[in-house]
Amino acid sequence: MSLHVPAIRTNTIKRSGSGSSLRHSSVEHENDLAPVTRSRRNSDSSVTSPRTLDPSTPTTPHTQSQTTLYAGPPPHKPFVLPTNLLISSSSYFQRLLSENPDPSAEQTTFEDVDEGGMKIFCAWVREGDAALSKGPRDWYEVGGYLGGYTVAWRFGGEGCGNRVMDLIRTHYHAADLTAPPYRLEYISTYAPGSPMQRFLFSTAAYRCLASSSPATPLSAVSGGAASSSSSDPAISEAMKTMFLKNPGLAVEFIETLVRVHREGCRDARKGLSCPEWHVHERTKACPRGFVEAWEGE
Repeated sequence: MSLHVPAIRTNTIKRSGSGSSLRHSSVEHENDLAPVTRSRRNSDSSVTSPRTLDPSTPTTPHTQSQTTLYAGPPPHKPFVLPTNLLISSSSYFQRLLSENPDPSAEQTTFEDVDEGGMKIFCAWVREGDAALSKGPRDWYEVGGYLGGYTVAWRFGGEGCGNRVMDLIRTHYHAADLTAPPYRLEYISTYAPGSPMQRFLFSTAAYRCLASSSPATPLSAVSGGAASSSSSDPAISEAMKTMFLKNPGLAVEFIETLVRVHREGCRDARKGLSCPEWHVHERTKACPRGFVEAWEGE
């Protein structure tokens, strides 16, 4: 790979964890998710959403050719980026650096942003999609890429978020995975309302619907050859625990179940990424007719 993906600090995920699975479709390890801690400096609650950038906003000449971003708890890991690339890649920083050409360290310090996710985002700012030429290989690396997605979503880095979405979907399809509870909780905390949240909830709902119909061959739903075991629970104990702790996620899941059922149990892991799973408010839409690797299966 061209980029080493570190672990996400906000998740205390043990490699030895196990998860429930279908015969032909597995769910990622369902380990406990550590309580999410948020600091006040440039946290999500204090940062204006970057998704409503006014393209007519006048820009101010910048005094520095490089901008340093700081992520994580003290002592704050620094990430130095060319200012021009940062502005062209992120709607949030385009606005910030237009209003403050020489920002203070206080303005570019994000204590609740994961260092690993920031590393992925900054690598993409410097190198573009070449920095993300290969996707995750296991559940541990999926966490790193999701961290990069949450940073891209927060800062309006559409290209980075879209690329990570493609890589996650490809990995989930190839490994026949669906999202476990801790992934749903993580993405709902750090990227609520994002296409990634919708995608992960869709995979979990898809698995639930497939598990709840033991008489229906899985091949009729997902292209598999085996049938779902009647002993497999439709909703795991870990999922139930998460819903009891966070009723809002339970409502989100119920709405997703209804949508996926009405769509005929369509598998969100297959098919084109754009426009359903991409964001193109500032970037050009993907060329029509582009075929994913699994299209036609």
